[in-house]
Amino acid sequence: MYNFIHSNCQIPAVGWVIGMEPEVEAPPRGTKVFFWFILGSLSVFFAEVISGSEIFPFTKLTGWILIFPLYTLHTVVLWTAVFRYGRGWLYALFPAGALFGLYEAYITKVLWSPTWGGLPFYVGGVAVVETALLVLFWHSFMAFIIPLFIAETVLTSSREMYTYAPSWARGLLTSSRAPMLGYSLFVCSGLFSSQGAPSSLHALASGVICTVFLWTLVHLWERRGGSRYSFRDLLPGPRGLKILFALLVLDYIVLGAILRPEMLPEVSAQTTIWVLYAFFGTLLYLAVKRSKETDITEVPYELRLSTRRWLILTVLFTSAAFFGRFTGLGFIFALASWFAATSFGVVMLVLTIRNVILKRSPIHSF
Repeated sequence: MYNFIHSNCQIPAVGWVIGMEPEVEAPPRGTKVFFWFILGSLSVFFAEVISGSEIFPFTKLTGWILIFPLYTLHTVVLWTAVFRYGRGWLYALFPAGALFGLYEAYITKVLWSPTWGGLPFYVGGVAVVETALLVLFWHSFMAFIIPLFIAETVLTSSREMYTYAPSWARGLLTSSRAPMLGYSLFVCSGLFSSQGAPSSLHALASGVICTVFLWTLVHLWERRGGSRYSFRDLLPGPRGLKILFALLVLDYIVLGAILRPEMLPEVSAQTTIWVLYAFFGTLLYLAVKRSKETDITEVPYELRLSTRRWLILTVLFTSAAFFGRFTGLGFIFALASWFAATSFGVVMLVLTIRNVILKRSPIHSF
């Protein structure tokens, strides 16, 4: 869904300066809530469906009760924390996504007690490889940054995340190879998701159901004219944020109590997680503060998802999922992907520290 980028200055600039958007009537509360619903659905798809953890989240009651609120509340609350107090800078979004991923400690207990088999390597009572993968990449990017980027560029009038992307990310997005890269990523996503399917038919059904569900949401959003609003227009207000945050805390308490409570470790192992919360919380605070240092005019960029392209994505994702499960290559591909994803997450952590703490130029830096 990353796709299909052809901007390269073929589209007239919107001409707004971040923080000085043209006047648009405030969106109704129902419009905001619907947008949050789409955000949550994208987060669930990229995090749960592609990982193979839950390939039918939109057709199961447990998906709507357990999975959807967890992802939606995290996405909206953390998105608001970055955009309300700063700018949509990648290096501010990354630590927010890492905080998202830390739910795998107190809710699922996976950071303390992985469920993937094998022999985890522990430091301070925490599984190192699983924590690096889930915190530094999977939830930071798949559950948070990628859904936010797609939502802003496809569903709103603003392009703040693209404008504040570092030069290497913008180069990828505007490259002549970007459309092919997008299609390739969707094929890879289908292969990855196949490992969670009981059979090839399950993989096929999951691909069709999930992509059609998301296309329907996007189509309804466009039909009701939601694209005229900017990303910031759709943020919850102060009172709404307090309610959403309270619901998120309640979700932690309830899910933490019912999911694998016997795996809650002794205090020494919990202390390691507290240190990680403090580290990424501090990094987020500094990054958000740093992101406000420069005002720039938005540059032209468009991410189009026509019905034809959506159909291509559906076919590619579904075919890859079917093929991966039918041949058994999905699991092999996933193993290789885990290494690459973990390495990328570590590099992103280094770049974030470099750009936030060492105070390189906040815009378009490497």
